[in-house]
Amino acid sequence: MRKQAWLAMVGMLVAGVVGVAQSDEIANAEGFDAAMKDVGKNFGAVRSGMEARDGAAVTSGTENLVAIFERVEAFFEARELEAGITAAGEAKQAASDIVSALENQAFDQLAGARDRLGGTCRSCHTEYREEIEGGGYRFKDGVL
Repeated sequence: MRKQAWLAMVGMLVAGVVGVAQSDEIANAEGFDAAMKDVGKNFGAVRSGMEARDGAAVTSGTENLVAIFERVEAFFEARELEAGITAAGEAKQAASDIVSALENQAFDQLAGARDRLGGTCRSCHTEYREEIEGGGYRFKDGVL
């Protein structure tokens, strides 16, 4: 009986941990805005890392960006917003390309991948976002 109770508790703990990991999805505009702030912070770290020739900082920042853009892509998929799905996928690929360039010591490819990454941000902002007074962005009316 104790063994069954112990197994039940372990099962509930595992289910709770899995639930927390899965709840990292972007559920609404506020969650999306928070993700975009993380994108800005990590993209800034990637650019700074490239300037400083700090491969660890660049790798860490781009790996974070890949994870964020996976969540962004899922956000757009759930809302069937094709331009967002495309932009998030391209951003994720560009971030992955930066990691690959570092791993393969193809340093001449870093700037191009970084510029592609930045370009995906611009295309998505043009399609879906608008700057708000005081700084920052929000979704254009009618997008969501």
